Amino acid sequence: MDKLISLTNEHQRLAALKSYNILDTQPEKDFDDITELASQICQVPISAITLMDKDRQWFKSKVGFDKVEIPREEAFCTYMMDNNLKSIEVQNMHMDNHFNTNPYVAGDPKIAFYAGVLLIDPDGQTLGSLCVYDLEPKQLTDFQLNALEKLAHQVIQLLELRKKNALLEENNANLLSKYNELEQFARVVSHDIKSPLNNIISLTNLFQEEYGNSIDEAGNEYLEYISKSSLELKNFVDAILIYYKSDTINTTQKEEINWNELFRKTISMLDSKNEYEIVFPSNNTVQFYSNKMAMEQIISNLISNSIKYNDKEKVKIEIGLTERTKEILLTIKDNGIGIAKEDYEKVFSFFTTLGKKDRFENNGTGIGLSTVQKMVHKLDGRIELESEIGKGSTFTLYFKK
Repeated sequence: MDKLISLTNEHQRLAALKSYNILDTQPEKDFDDITELASQICQVPISAITLMDKDRQWFKSKVGFDKVEIPREEAFCTYMMDNNLKSIEVQNMHMDNHFNTNPYVAGDPKIAFYAGVLLIDPDGQTLGSLCVYDLEPKQLTDFQLNALEKLAHQVIQLLELRKKNALLEENNANLLSKYNELEQFARVVSHDIKSPLNNIISLTNLFQEEYGNSIDEAGNEYLEYISKSSLELKNFVDAILIYYKSDTINTTQKEEINWNELFRKTISMLDSKNEYEIVFPSNNTVQFYSNKMAMEQIISNLISNSIKYNDKEKVKIEIGLTERTKEILLTIKDNGIGIAKEDYEKVFSFFTTLGKKDRFENNGTGIGLSTVQKMVHKLDGRIELESEIGKGSTFTLYFKK
């Protein structure tokens, strides 16, 4: 029964060791620094961080010898593990009956002194040991023994940190893979939806033009509803595509922003049928380098949002530009419906809408401002909102110079 329990414990111990993915890895400076320090503190020529595998003792780090591994039965720390000793000091190996026949004591390099501390993980499993050796008999001071124990603890901390970093990298890789799959899915689905949607919109408009006079008022209302609903869905799909395309913008590619040109170009792309007044600073000298495509998308989305969510007969939008010592401030101010303070965070959340229709009686997508915030953050900036119900909103963007 005891043998069965011992075998079970060994399986658990080996599983714990394997979980660190450390065996047969390349030397690492953090571990080498510890063995170097152990040799210096204990004033010995040889030290090692060992890990006990099933049939071998493998050296993760070592000072003073060249071996990569030795058979488990020849390892000094096997005695510690078999006898449940957390640490050991053998002042004269040649006089100790447990070790004097060991090939590394009886033969070269004729090790005479050995001290070791077991490496025990947070779950109580023994992974190996931190050891120091000398070719002459000696005795460590209390300070040296205490330091050796603390260094062994640091080895465990390094192993834990290494394990967590590896897990984090694996999780990040999985997240990136899933994100890429989701992005590809969004692109394919968006493309597959847009094509029939465009056909529905075109055919509905054509049907209204050709046969609108031949059907009753209710029929025309149904056609109008089909056209409007299809257009809303198309806008939603377009917004999704813009959101995911924002990830493909290389924000490290920067050029000097010509503000006047940027404002005029962005405004020219808006629907000219809408009645609005947009005022922006002209002949400004604010020098700023950024990704032009991202800035165009940010300003376009904010202006479009100001127009859509406006209940005034005359839409008024003011664009402001302020230069500070270390940053620039870009403001978009409108006279729209306003946003309640408790909804400030919601408007930037992906797929979150406030349940209000825009001035054209269309439902919001909950994507536009989320896209803006995402791109602002990619440009290492931040966005703030101030608003008052019935009077309008001001979006302030801060960018480092």
